[in-house]
Amino acid sequence: FIASNSFAWDAEFQVFGALKFQGGFQVKSSTKPSEIEFGQTAALDSYGVMQSATGPTDKSGVFKVQNNYGAMCIGVNAKLGGAWSPIYLSQQPFVSGVVSLTPIEKVLIWFDASSSTGTMLVDAVTNSIEVDFTGKTSQSVTYASSPNKPGTGGWIVGGSAVLPSTYNVETDTFTLETPSASLLAKLSDLINTQNNVPLIVSASVQFVKPVEAQEFVQYALGKRPDGVRTWNFTAAGDIVQSKLEALYHPRDKLAIQFLQDAYLEVLYSFQDSEYKELTFEIIHDNSKHGMHRTF
Repeated sequence: FIASNSFAWDAEFQVFGALKFQGGFQVKSSTKPSEIEFGQTAALDSYGVMQSATGPTDKSGVFKVQNNYGAMCIGVNAKLGGAWSPIYLSQQPFVSGVVSLTPIEKVLIWFDASSSTGTMLVDAVTNSIEVDFTGKTSQSVTYASSPNKPGTGGWIVGGSAVLPSTYNVETDTFTLETPSASLLAKLSDLINTQNNVPLIVSASVQFVKPVEAQEFVQYALGKRPDGVRTWNFTAAGDIVQSKLEALYHPRDKLAIQFLQDAYLEVLYSFQDSEYKELTFEIIHDNSKHGMHRTF
């Protein structure tokens, strides 16, 4: 995983049969999957072939499998990122009859370096959260953890802190985990960061020659300092416009000084150039405050 990750899926489903549920291993379909919509029924015939789904569609949120084969675990695929992937497999086989399936718009989020897509889970999943997408099309989740204790952090969903929990696979239940005081403080800081308008330092410098402006953009982008969230430089003729935002304490007045110092350090270290005018503008809470220098 990386700092920012996006996941997308469609409300499209397939049903399939599998001879067994084997914890810790990837799901292995024993039948050809069949696409299905809510209200429809797919029949698993006596030869173990999953027939095409039939019947009218509706908005019930339920589809069915008619099992005429015998003992068989029933599974469901969903389209994730444009590809089909298993989202459910019954742990016990169904011997016969109608199996009703109701996909739930809830997602379990956790970090796992050992499992791969489609793995059948049997062990408890720690430090996880469940995100409910019922009636929603998108949500943003943030994870905060102490650098000294990775993997022991907490979650923020929709601007609210959510305590990490342990998901018990066999019982389909959650147990809340107790966070530390330092973690709660960090979660609070992250929430405040998300809910407030960031402070942005805008800089404009005019060079004597347009070619120097282009060269400065490339030079500055390669000198991005630590502690900045935004470090954008663009040139138009002999003028370079910059947008700067601090990573830490983005609304603190100290961020203004930090960003200006970082910018000037890069500007002053840019060799063999002459500039005529430098302007700083502070944008905060929809208000602007400027500082103008002419050289």
